[in-house]
Amino acid sequence: MSANHSSGLPGVRPDGSERGWTTDAIRREMLTLRARVRTLAEHHAATEADRFTQELLVLSDAVATSMAADCEDQAVLARVHYRLGRRIDADVLRVHEDASAAVDARARALVLARLDALLDMVPPRSAISSGAPADLTLGGARALRTFERHRDLVRDRFRALNGKIQTELADLSLELAGETAARLCLCHGPDGQEWLWWRLSRIVDQLVAASKPTSLPAKLELLATRSVLSGLEKYRPG
Repeated sequence: MSANHSSGLPGVRPDGSERGWTTDAIRREMLTLRARVRTLAEHHAATEADRFTQELLVLSDAVATSMAADCEDQAVLARVHYRLGRRIDADVLRVHEDASAAVDARARALVLARLDALLDMVPPRSAISSGAPADLTLGGARALRTFERHRDLVRDRFRALNGKIQTELADLSLELAGETAARLCLCHGPDGQEWLWWRLSRIVDQLVAASKPTSLPAKLELLATRSVLSGLEKYRPG
């Protein structure tokens, strides 16, 4: 977690008085919030990823079986398998940190592995892959279309799931930020609201400046950090 830890120096109010212990307490609250948000996001994302992997396994089995049914015989299916293998090998070279592309590659690899299992009665693969592969039959073309429909389904499912996860986690992060703002206000009371706002604003600025939101947990952590100030607005004196 990226955070700027307290220097140990007391906080100085605009009127010149010191509230060192209060500054440390505010910083601890903010660091605790960020840790809770990150842990929540990582756990939720990991759980959904496991579920999605199981869904991909079921889909890959179904699509491979459907592709085998599309083909006239195993020789045709072997040629389809060979073409897909070449295409997937080329695509993998272009997959870097893009999550959607990585999921796409994973889904296609699962289908290819399932086709391998269906082709265990085919003659040695070298006999299939040597030289230019034969032209596809109508059944082979149908199998490739089945495969492309599978790719579209996986992409749509991943986009929907990703959007759902981000929305749910953003709502939870805002809820945690609101709880933190309320807790800080209860600790400081009406007389301390202006000082709390002044000190918290500076702590938030420091944490935001140190943040590098390259992942979803880090982005949610930053969202929660900024949102504490918004939650504090309703408690400030009119």
